[in-house]
Amino acid sequence: MGIYLLRRLALAAVTILGVSFLTFASVRLIPGDVVDVLSSGSGVTHVESKDALRRQLGLDRPLPVQYVSWMGRIVRGDFGRSLISNDSVAANITTRLPVSFELGIMATLIGVVIGVPIGIVSAIRQDSLLDHALRSLSVGMLAVPGYWIATIVIVYGAIWFGWTPPIIYIHFTHDPSGNIRQFLLPAALLGVTSSAGLMRLTRTTMLEVLRQDYIRTAWSKGLRERVVIVRHGLRNALIPVVTLMGLSLAAIAGGTVIFEQIFNLPGMGRYLFLSVNQRDYPAVQGVVLIFALVVVLSNLFTDVMYGLLDPRIRYQ
Repeated sequence: MGIYLLRRLALAAVTILGVSFLTFASVRLIPGDVVDVLSSGSGVTHVESKDALRRQLGLDRPLPVQYVSWMGRIVRGDFGRSLISNDSVAANITTRLPVSFELGIMATLIGVVIGVPIGIVSAIRQDSLLDHALRSLSVGMLAVPGYWIATIVIVYGAIWFGWTPPIIYIHFTHDPSGNIRQFLLPAALLGVTSSAGLMRLTRTTMLEVLRQDYIRTAWSKGLRERVVIVRHGLRNALIPVVTLMGLSLAAIAGGTVIFEQIFNLPGMGRYLFLSVNQRDYPAVQGVVLIFALVVVLSNLFTDVMYGLLDPRIRYQ
């Protein structure tokens, strides 16, 4: 197990390095650069002035030199400074990361609480009216984009009930209940969207497990339905579901970009959205690097969970 973890950590490091290079190169392929953004805001149009500003920001150096310099600072924990506001990117990430982390964790928990139990019920009551209704519901949730539902909720909430999302962010340490209420709706909408896939996969894996010989043996012993389903069936059925949960966490991390913008939450997603519009290279690179780290670690956690759920799985 230890050797396996070391190999996975080495592979994770290579993956992070590849993501960092692709991000570094791709943000510079976007038409226009930060110099154009700063020049348009200040009214500077002279080519000489733009070239001087580009030299001042270090953007006149070759891309490989810029990348090596940036990675050298990343290794030391220095994400650089914003080209727009001159703020520390690491400080901005530190203040915004808890917001995205709270939204992602709440959405993941809501998705699991909704998707897994409904998938189990749908499998137990296969081909019943309830099963058909739940499957239709999951297909509908898969087909409808989460950001569209969020927009509809806000628009019709304002029209029918005079309700709009809070404009000012409520910090958890200042008002815990107000903070949770502020996050509950976007987390619920994001979690419901991700629960559809969990629901369908849980149903499929449960049906496959319930047809196994050891389940029929458990029924023949006269065990109660709850014992057969939970103790003998669910644990084996959850192995593919855990894989999807790890992928869902990565999808939720990406989904926070839209939901934080819609609900005016000062998280990593909104920071990324603003930084891309402003061509703020250090900020974009830092945020994408953190998102990539979350995805890689979630996949590693998923692999480790396999061995805990199924004793037959061993890493040599």
